[in-house]
Amino acid sequence: MKKSKLLIVLFIANIQILFAQNPHLTGVVKISVLNGTIESDLEYSNLPKLNNYSIWLNAGLNLRYFRDKEDKFNYGNIKYYDDEISNEAFQYYFPDLENKGRFLPEKFKINYVGKFPVISDTLKANNRGDWKGNIAFNGKNIRASEQTAWYPIIYDIENDVALNKVTYDIIIDCIDCESIYLNGSSPVKGKTANFKSDKPISMMLFAGLFDFTKNKNTYFINTDLNSEQEKVLGNWTDKIVEFYENKLKIPYGNSVTYLYTTPISKRNAWMFVTYPTIAIIGQESYNVKSYFTPNTNSLKDNSNIEYFAHELGHYYFGTVIVPNSELRWFFLEGLTEYLALQTVKDVLGEESYRAKIDTYLKETKDYIPKSLATIKNSEIDETYRYYYVPLLVTALEIEVGKEKVWNWLRTVLKSEKLIKTDYDFFKSTLIYSGIKESEFKKFEENYILSEKAKENVKKIVK
Repeated sequence: MKKSKLLIVLFIANIQILFAQNPHLTGVVKISVLNGTIESDLEYSNLPKLNNYSIWLNAGLNLRYFRDKEDKFNYGNIKYYDDEISNEAFQYYFPDLENKGRFLPEKFKINYVGKFPVISDTLKANNRGDWKGNIAFNGKNIRASEQTAWYPIIYDIENDVALNKVTYDIIIDCIDCESIYLNGSSPVKGKTANFKSDKPISMMLFAGLFDFTKNKNTYFINTDLNSEQEKVLGNWTDKIVEFYENKLKIPYGNSVTYLYTTPISKRNAWMFVTYPTIAIIGQESYNVKSYFTPNTNSLKDNSNIEYFAHELGHYYFGTVIVPNSELRWFFLEGLTEYLALQTVKDVLGEESYRAKIDTYLKETKDYIPKSLATIKNSEIDETYRYYYVPLLVTALEIEVGKEKVWNWLRTVLKSEKLIKTDYDFFKSTLIYSGIKESEFKKFEENYILSEKAKENVKKIVK
């Protein structure tokens, strides 16, 4: 793609951001954390005009009906499952009158119920099997991120975009809760709360038996940190965010919320982001206090800062831009890990930076990566995402200069939703950002297309 053509596409994308139509969700959600039940009676409005779409709803939720906005009749619907699109959800659409296509009204009502296993006894839990897209009842709380599709999500098939960011006016009614939190709003003490957001946001729900505190502008939900530990974590957060803002020239947005809960498995332990929430999931030995040296207010080691740097980076690659298509995982996780690597160098120093590079090299020692030019979304496994991509981008950095790489990242982030993040996008944004075509061709030949691409990457980053 030539520079002029890409400029037009980026301009259109940014105009689209300004005038984007965001779905609005209203209604009531009833929950029991002890029984593992969800019952929702909702209305979806302000929907975009789409002919090629589906409506996602978690596979464990049973649809009672879709009805028209006047509540006079039910919509007929087609239900199917496509795990290439979403592992977690069934997909629905409304067939048109001739049953040859799909139509999407500007507003509809939806009612559904679901019952999920409550896994409070870890002795009977699986070793693995919990993940961000799981509606999890652990006996004390419900955890449901936007990936679970616990609320209906419109998927734009044509542009490969899930419209999971919504404005909302939702009543959460939980008969056995002490507190309720809905992403984009402040947590509330009580069994019932009315949450409202005029700002489009991905809805993550957390409700049950937990306490929360606020330190400056940051909420700490179920973390059990003392005020000094909250300050330490908050100060490191501010330092990392400031680094990203300075380099990427994009304000970070709202303050983050830190949330902790246990998984419904024995061994899963990880972090994920549904901005502005950073969720820490793990058994008690992996709770947020475990990041601190016992009986002190100091973080144990630098690896904890590296983890938070990665998760905080997902505001940019995951919220500002939501990658899709063949190179989704390259942009979503690989570039976020590269951001974390640069943070390590800036806030922790050269020794920590080299140690992280050595870890990448060790983890990819026997790994055989496929060429980025031909790789598919499903082929970008964890080793590729978290270890090989940061090495590959580091090779690019050494070849063309660090400032050109930062400028490329800024260019990618400005493109937002209209463009598919495939190899053509990778190439065109690099060239548009200021990297010469001759520079890209050299990089492509040596580090992407060559049979010795991995060896060349390893050689230059050592």
